[in-house]
Amino acid sequence: MSTIRRSYAIFKESLQVLAKDKEILLFPLLSGIVTMVAFLSIVSAGVASGVFEHFDKHDPLNYAVAFVWYFISWFIVLFFNVAVIHCAAIRLRGGDPTVADGFRASMQHIGRIAAWALVSATVGVILRFLADRASFIGKIIVGLLGAAWSIATYFIVPVMIFEKRTLRDSVAQSTQLIAKTWGESLIAAGGIGAFIMLLAVGGLIVPMVALLINPMAALIALGVVVVYWLALSIMSAALTGIFRTALYLYATEGRTPAGFSPEYVQNAFVAKKSRGLFAASRA
Repeated sequence: MSTIRRSYAIFKESLQVLAKDKEILLFPLLSGIVTMVAFLSIVSAGVASGVFEHFDKHDPLNYAVAFVWYFISWFIVLFFNVAVIHCAAIRLRGGDPTVADGFRASMQHIGRIAAWALVSATVGVILRFLADRASFIGKIIVGLLGAAWSIATYFIVPVMIFEKRTLRDSVAQSTQLIAKTWGESLIAAGGIGAFIMLLAVGGLIVPMVALLINPMAALIALGVVVVYWLALSIMSAALTGIFRTALYLYATEGRTPAGFSPEYVQNAFVAKKSRGLFAASRA
């Protein structure tokens, strides 16, 4: 119950920070739009060229196309994530960010964004290659490896843009920060997704009630709910970026960012086995 309460408090405080800078929502919105345009462009090119007609599960061309898509999609997501995290950091340090600040930061780090997109695409293709050739147990192992990679690189974007480290050092630093926060911070971050999911499920009530009126009303209500879900997805991305930035700033600067309660952020950054040691060191 304490974890649920803490997760809800973090969700609410992240939402309050977002309310001060609603323009941050523009970045995940654009990320989704650009990603969709890129996806449709690749599909159209594949269909027009006839490439997709010759696909085979183990065909090298399959992995080449997958690599291109992974790189493009990761580049787009990272570009706008950098903008979200940079603007969140300005707000959490007491400033007042603008959309221009976000785009400026992304352009300044475009080389690092491209390099990390290349690494992510490479890892993605390797994991897919292994999964395609693995047994059922092997697929589970590959899935766990992918999850471990995602966890280890949880802080990669703020480390990359604020500390300007090499890619290798950025991964190492992100892993060290995760080691400090293992368990509690991930549960708290997952809490944002959990509350968004509850709101998403709650939206199903509308078409269910509309179905009692007539099928057309239910269809219209379902369309409204889809738009509602898209809005929740955009908000979720923004809130996750804000909270991730708050955790990173606390870990590196040793103070609770503006807008967050010290008890929630500090608890997230105290490993369970070392809680007494950390508490003593702060006393």
